[in-house]
Amino acid sequence: MISPRSRALLDRYALASKALSRSSGERLATEAGQSVEFHDFRPYQPGDELRYVDWRVYARTNRLYTRLYQAERTIDLHLVLDTSSSMQLGGKLRYARIVAELLSYVAQRDNRSQIHLLNGQHSNPSQGKVGIGEAWQFIDDAPVLEGEVLPPFLSLKELVLGMPLHQGASLVLIISDLFDEGPLQPALAALRARGFDGGFLQVMAEEDLHPQEGQFELVDVESRERLYVGPEEVRSYRRAVQTFLRHTRAAILQAGFRHSLLIARRESADELERGAFASLIREGILVKR
Repeated sequence: MISPRSRALLDRYALASKALSRSSGERLATEAGQSVEFHDFRPYQPGDELRYVDWRVYARTNRLYTRLYQAERTIDLHLVLDTSSSMQLGGKLRYARIVAELLSYVAQRDNRSQIHLLNGQHSNPSQGKVGIGEAWQFIDDAPVLEGEVLPPFLSLKELVLGMPLHQGASLVLIISDLFDEGPLQPALAALRARGFDGGFLQVMAEEDLHPQEGQFELVDVESRERLYVGPEEVRSYRRAVQTFLRHTRAAILQAGFRHSLLIARRESADELERGAFASLIREGILVKR
């Protein structure tokens, strides 16, 4: 569950989506000049822009309140959480759940949202504060998937093709390490065919990127295959990982979608939450209202 402090900070942010922009490219949903409508009040917080303070309310109550605005065009958010076996390594799944909770909190306020797993399970579509608790419970209870689904990219393709189309735009955010020997292109093609805006939040652990050199026995968590490696194999693996990241990012960007690399670290829950929040802002996934 996200801390009250983070929830107060999240109230200042919205999801960025090209689906809400009037023009193409990496433009943000909250750019100046976008048509918006009044949505709600909340108590003023340090850092809020003074132009959004409602001075008439201040004159009546002697308290500062900030006016919140909402884009006239809304989006449906589909949040895909990968809980396959490889996500257990290096704390990636723990970190991914926190990222999913942060995003679902922001989405529930303005957008109809739904959370999906690669085995076809999904939360109920919801919007508003009433749905936040249910969404977080679904994220926390999401099981680790071991040998019961198609490979991740094929599962993602089938999932996207089965997503409902509602009036307005749809944003699909995939939280995954994107570990799959198969091609990603069919899933990208499915996103394009459905006309969805998409973002891939690739979660990698420190151990994925920078494994220690030495003599190791490695066990594939999905195939159970065993492999004995030494320092040279570790160095070769590091080069392969960088190649994998470059190719994955290039394929996603070429298809017209967003790619963000998020690093999971072995930290306390509070540190992970703060780090994930900062990363979502730095990557432009969350933008100031």
